[in-house]
Amino acid sequence: MKPTIATVFLIACISTTHAWSGGPYYNGGSDGDSRNDDSDSSYSSNGYQGFGGQGFFSDSYSTKVIAHAVLATIAFGFLFPAGGILIRLASFRGLWVVHAVWQLLAYALYIAAFALGVYLVRTGPRNMLHDPHPIIGIVLLGLLFFQPFSGLLHHFLFRKHLRRTLWSYLHLWLGRIVVTLGIINGGLGLRLARRMPFGRPSDGAIIGYGVAAGFMWLLYVLSAIIGERRRSRVREQAVAQNPTSRKVYASSKTSSDANEGRYA
Repeated sequence: MKPTIATVFLIACISTTHAWSGGPYYNGGSDGDSRNDDSDSSYSSNGYQGFGGQGFFSDSYSTKVIAHAVLATIAFGFLFPAGGILIRLASFRGLWVVHAVWQLLAYALYIAAFALGVYLVRTGPRNMLHDPHPIIGIVLLGLLFFQPFSGLLHHFLFRKHLRRTLWSYLHLWLGRIVVTLGIINGGLGLRLARRMPFGRPSDGAIIGYGVAAGFMWLLYVLSAIIGERRRSRVREQAVAQNPTSRKVYASSKTSSDANEGRYA
């Protein structure tokens, strides 16, 4: 499993980096030159600002675009889903702590990607904020803010009540929604790049991201399904061993798996 995830991660990063950096940079000049074959694009010469007369997409701006894409891809294309896979399939003492630190690292990378995105929107085309990519990016940042708190509540309430609570389901499903939305938003970012007046990503680069990110998402979904089935099997075994107990599932928590929240 580990080599597969690492391979998918490398493919996603390479595809995204190539997608955002491929092709020549746009050098702004006269209005006629800036339009070229982009007259039908929403990002025409009337929709962007210049960089001191040196053209809209400077080398510095393009570097920030690539950094934004790579950081967001690492966060949503690898770290967030891998952290979800880890908590569902792994089993060792302190697993929930590793999961929390892992996801916080992904959160920090996404905050950095978001900060770069804010810069790109502020200095880029005036109508860029109306594109779904930055809008979803803002929504994702807002949703992610609640995940650490809901995760802590889920963990401590599960240990107290020995069962899932409302906070448990909120944390689980919010995480699944965020991972899915984040991967989709990566594709929307490539779509936005295709509409920009600078080197557009190739079809191969977009397909590469789609395949790698899609495969990672499938691994994430499969791990969730396997984890839920294991949890159900543990509950059934506990019920069979002690059918009269009100805390049947809790009685099975003598194993290290349950103690560390694997079946939480």
